[in-house]
Amino acid sequence: MLIEIWSDIACPFCYLGLTKLHKAIENLNLHEEVRMELRTFLLNPSQKTDLSKSISQYLHEHKQIPVDQIETMNQRIVQQGAEFGLDFQMDQIKVANTIKAHLLLHEAHEQGLQWACKMRLLKAYFTEGKNIDDIHVLQALAQEIGMKTEHIDLAILGGKHSRAFTQDLQEAQELGLRGVPYFIFDRKVAIHGAREVEAFERALGVDSAT
Repeated sequence: MLIEIWSDIACPFCYLGLTKLHKAIENLNLHEEVRMELRTFLLNPSQKTDLSKSISQYLHEHKQIPVDQIETMNQRIVQQGAEFGLDFQMDQIKVANTIKAHLLLHEAHEQGLQWACKMRLLKAYFTEGKNIDDIHVLQALAQEIGMKTEHIDLAILGGKHSRAFTQDLQEAQELGLRGVPYFIFDRKVAIHGAREVEAFERALGVDSAT
């Protein structure tokens, strides 16, 4: 069973959705039957890394979202995350471009460690307040999960994965994606957004029965 997942890293709903999917797989004991491929999606391709701004400031200035609405949204995310053991520290987030992190994920895919890499990046971004646009931060995270890091800087900056990266973006466009997370189960069943665990269980059940 192949599950393709389009997601970004600076996306709390992606963190929630991936965690819920993993919980559903665990509940149904499908670890051996499931293969997941994480695809690139950029919520803001032209995002400039700005360590001087909080995520609330960024959303207020660039998305014109009222501050009180941002605070309410962040509180809801923190509460939802806590239900699944996720420690969202919204005030610690470093506003950062995610392209380098996505290229690291392509390298991790090649090394068979893509899921571990994705979850580590999400924790680094949402809990630890790390700058995921910093090549040294990415090298340290890659090493932490057991990736070979001798040429990791070249893999990220040297264009090694640019074709796969671009193909993911093009396919997302062809699918008409405007937001993420987006999950496709064996190209038969699709789920858009961080649905409830039961929704993922149903998708896994339908797929495994076909």
